[in-house]
Amino acid sequence: MTFFYSLHSLTRRHLSLLERFFVALGISILLYGLVHSLPVYPLYWDIVLVLAVFALTLWSPLVGYFVAIIVAAYPLYSVSIYVAVLFLAIAIIGQHIFIQNLGGTLLTIASPLLGAIYLPWIIPLLGGLWWGAAGGALMGALGALWGQIAAGMVGLDPDWIRLLGILPDMTYLPQHFATADSLQTLLKLLDPLAPNSTGLLYHLLQVAIWAFAGWLVGMLADKEWMQYRRPKSTVALLALGAPLISLLMILANLWLGTTISTESWAGLGLTTLASAATAAALEAGYDFFDHPLPLPRKINLEIDREEEPASPQPLPVPQGTSSEPDKDSKPDDLIMLELD
Repeated sequence: MTFFYSLHSLTRRHLSLLERFFVALGISILLYGLVHSLPVYPLYWDIVLVLAVFALTLWSPLVGYFVAIIVAAYPLYSVSIYVAVLFLAIAIIGQHIFIQNLGGTLLTIASPLLGAIYLPWIIPLLGGLWWGAAGGALMGALGALWGQIAAGMVGLDPDWIRLLGILPDMTYLPQHFATADSLQTLLKLLDPLAPNSTGLLYHLLQVAIWAFAGWLVGMLADKEWMQYRRPKSTVALLALGAPLISLLMILANLWLGTTISTESWAGLGLTTLASAATAAALEAGYDFFDHPLPLPRKINLEIDREEEPASPQPLPVPQGTSSEPDKDSKPDDLIMLELD
C-alpha cells in the first residue's frame, strides 16, 4: 500500500512531464508514419530524425515542433512543392495556437490514424472536455475535414462512415500530384469533397456534426453541477457523446439517401463502443492522477487521534488567593488583586 501511494504521488508530481512524454511520442509516431510512407531520406536516417524529434520535444516542445516541421517538409516536397508550401504556411501562421495546445493539435492531425483504429470520435469528445466548448468545436471541425481531405488525396471516399477501419496509403501521392500546378493541386485536395451538390452538403454535415459534438461536450462539462460530480459525470457524458455522434451521422446519411453497407454498420458500432470506452478511460485516468488519493480509514483514525488537542489545564492560583473573588471584597481590593 505504501508503494502504491508513493507511485501515485510521484506520478502526480511529474504529471506535466508525463504529458510532455505523450506529446513527444505522438509527434514521433505521426512523423514516422509520414517518412515511412514517403521514403525520401537515406537508409536509417528516418529513425535517427524521428528519435531526435522525440528527444527535442521532451526537452522543449517549441524546438521539437519546429524541427518536426522541417523534417516533415521534405517528404511533402517530394509529393508537390505546392503541398509543402501549403503545409509550411499553415504550420507557421498557426504556430502560437498549435504550440500552446500541442496535445489538441496532435489529436486533430491524427484523425486519419484514429479512424483506422476505430477511435475518431475521441477527437471532438476529448477536445470539448479538455479544451472547452470553443476548442472542442474547432478540433472537431478540423479533425473531420482533415480526415476527409487525407482520404480524398489517396482516392478514397471521404465519407467518414466508409472510412472507419481504413488507413489512407500515401505511397502513391507523388504520382498523383506530379504534374499538378498550384490551382490543380488545390482542386485535387478539395474536389473529392464536392463530387456534386448533395455530396458536398453531406461532407459538410459531417464536419458540422463533429463540431457540434465538441461544442456540446465542452459546454456541458463546464457546468458547475457537472464539475462537482467529476469524474463520474464527465465519464457518463463521454459515454453518451459517442453514440450521439454516430446517431447524427446515420440521420444525415438517411436524410440524403446514402446507403450504409453491412461492413460500415459494423465499423460504426465498433467505433461507437471503442471511442466511448477509450475517451472515458482517458478521462478517468487523468482525474485519478490529477488528484491526491484519500488516505485509508485506519491511517485517518490514527492521524485524528494524534491531532486531538489535550484538555486545557487550569492556571495555577497564587497561594493566599482564591480562584474566585470574595463577595464581600471592595472594588478597590479587586483592582489591587488584578494588578498583583
